[in-house]
Amino acid sequence: MRTTVDIPDHILIEAKKLAATRKTSLASVVADSLRKYLADCRREEEEGPKEHYEIPLVESGPPVEGVDLNDTSMLWEL
Repeated sequence: MRTTVDIPDHILIEAKKLAATRKTSLASVVADSLRKYLADCRREEEEGPKEHYEIPLVESGPPVEGVDLNDTSMLWEL
């Protein structure tokens, strides 16, 4: 099926280079890329996100006396 899409120039140039390197058409590179992206999206929906990040907590004692943690300009001076 034919359709028109707006692809940023730098991505189109890279895709054309890949097509030339692989001796295939630009349409094939675009279709393969979209197929992989859609498969990854389906897999992520089924399995959930790939990685879970824990935010480390740092316990360094009580706050320094006289420092207002809500005053960011004061924190920059420290």
